[in-house]
Amino acid sequence: MKKSKKRVAIISRESNQKTLDIRLLEEELLRRGIEVKTLCRLLTKERSLKAAGYMGHILKQEAEILRSDVVVLDTYCIPASLLPHRKGTKVVQMWHALGAIKKFGWQTVGKEDGTSPKTARLMRMHRGYDHVVCASDITAGHFCEAFDVSRDRIAKYGLPRIDHIRSVALGKDRQKTADRIYGKYPELKGKKIVLYAPTFRRNGTDDGGRLVKALEAAGHSVVVKLHPLYRNADAQCAGSAVYDDEFTSYEWLSVADAIISDYSSLVIEASLAGKPLYLYLYDIDGYSSSTGLNIDFSREPVAPYAFKDAEELAAAIGRDYDINALNEFRDRYIDIDTGSVDEGYCTSKLADFIESLM
Repeated sequence: MKKSKKRVAIISRESNQKTLDIRLLEEELLRRGIEVKTLCRLLTKERSLKAAGYMGHILKQEAEILRSDVVVLDTYCIPASLLPHRKGTKVVQMWHALGAIKKFGWQTVGKEDGTSPKTARLMRMHRGYDHVVCASDITAGHFCEAFDVSRDRIAKYGLPRIDHIRSVALGKDRQKTADRIYGKYPELKGKKIVLYAPTFRRNGTDDGGRLVKALEAAGHSVVVKLHPLYRNADAQCAGSAVYDDEFTSYEWLSVADAIISDYSSLVIEASLAGKPLYLYLYDIDGYSSSTGLNIDFSREPVAPYAFKDAEELAAAIGRDYDINALNEFRDRYIDIDTGSVDEGYCTSKLADFIESLM
């Protein structure tokens, strides 16, 4: 199969649509005259490989890998790790999270929420990566363990979403994003908004309803953004909170006065907005033993804003908040140069790196 010059394949199983990082990177590569083929199709542990058409999709992925100079992934890709590709083709893992708060990949092999050792070996899990993208030295250590790669494979450029988050929360896109949100939810205009975005829990349990009630009792207007893979109907019956499916968590940063999350990478991403960030860690003991955490929040600068009790957290919002502590936390997990707001710096630097591999 003849390989085109200056061609990039971007492959994702995170969603059936192009993710934010993929869209931004694809646009920048196309602007430079680089041919790009993007293949997106959702595949999770809950969805079998036997799903209609997925084996055919894997063959399409392999065909694009064979045609391309550089292959960019945002999760494990079967043909990239399991099947051969041309000598000289470079594989770049652009993981779908800005950090690694939760353990994953080879960090969890053989554990309760992880892959079995036999399956990991059989599927050559996370093998074949020439480079792994990350945004900090601390995260580099986590990724080296999770992908079982040496430190010299790390490429510190961050993700395109950094540019988007800063623009929406602090830059030129903030006002127009806020206007769109208030157009959909006019009842929120002028209110103090608390954004709650919990991570996905495989056991299906969630204590978000208790938190929502506590926040509303304390006089806050609450917006809940559930993980795309987690839609618990019972949780959505709590109070009068807005359970939104139209806007992204990043877009809500344009209007949120405070953000609450837990083990989601949003904790790191939201720190870019410079707004009070709180952690609701009601199940941290069980979560640490079943999934495992790379971050000990009790030792982080934001430790004073981590809570197990919903009522205590709700009462803390509105009190004095140490933004310097939040900035220190941000700088630990995003220690790269991010350029000026609205510059598109991280997207451009990542595209520079990919182009240099051709």
